[in-house]
Amino acid sequence: MSSSRRRGLATLELVLALPMLLFVMALAINFGTAASWKVRALVVARHAAWSTRPPRTGFQYPRPQNWPLGANLGAGSAMNFPPLDDPRVYHPVVRGPTLLGGTAVNSELLDPSRGFRHGTSGIRRDFPLLRRMGTYELSAGANLLDNLWQFWRQGLNTNGDRRIPVLYVLAQAPPAYAQAYVRAVLAILRFPLRNDLRPLDRDDEFQAYAQRFPQLRIGVPDFHPRPAGFCSLDRTVADQVVADLLDRITGRVDRDAAGNVTRRIPGVPENMTRAFLGLYRAVIQQLQNQMNATPPPPPDQMAAMQAEIDQLQAKIDILQKFLQTL
Repeated sequence: MSSSRRRGLATLELVLALPMLLFVMALAINFGTAASWKVRALVVARHAAWSTRPPRTGFQYPRPQNWPLGANLGAGSAMNFPPLDDPRVYHPVVRGPTLLGGTAVNSELLDPSRGFRHGTSGIRRDFPLLRRMGTYELSAGANLLDNLWQFWRQGLNTNGDRRIPVLYVLAQAPPAYAQAYVRAVLAILRFPLRNDLRPLDRDDEFQAYAQRFPQLRIGVPDFHPRPAGFCSLDRTVADQVVADLLDRITGRVDRDAAGNVTRRIPGVPENMTRAFLGLYRAVIQQLQNQMNATPPPPPDQMAAMQAEIDQLQAKIDILQKFLQTL
């Protein structure tokens, strides 16, 4: 049986290939180490962006663990931001340039990119193996949409101020319209029967009973109907809103051909009537509870309470008859 001609060469081949294997292993370790630090740099950049987001300042948050002191991290406004792939950001209502009727839009007011925050991190390190390769540098960035649109940034005095005047460059009303508005306001202020309208929002009975019986937890209702909110430049839409408002002022009852009620919209008279009915009934219940208390009140107080109940019941009867006429 003949012997192999390569006897003893396997060990020699291993010895010759071992440096190459160790070199490749060192490269793999260096690559894995650099990759792990790259991930850590991304995490640190994101931490820097979020830790300085208002109302945070970054000072109350410690430096990320395992991030060397010589490494960089920071955050600030981004000068160059990537385009936002969301059509809602560029909707004409908030970004313009114009709307129906030629109304100009302040395209910079609600621009999310104006509040772009950019966190950064950077580090220089030596390779763990093959030191002759020198050092490597890593840098990372994290972007954050951070435009909070606070009212003071929009030039407003309070958070309750309307945004429309600063978002849209609205056309000035003709002088005749402004004068007509002033005349209407003065007519309301000088209306001779203005005091008779106090029950609409400052009724004396509601105020008195609210102080007398705080357990009822009642306030002074405001019976003024208000138009429903809408966002449109279409005059027909505004006309419909006004028509609905008038229905809620006067009340409306729709009937079919057979006389059946198909829709009922209570008006101000009905709403006020039901509110006062509820008030009087609640007060009567409180007076009856006091009369049935143990020990009972003195006879003179009992008589005064009963007289007040009779007066309230008479008002209830009048209101119920009036309610049937609506």
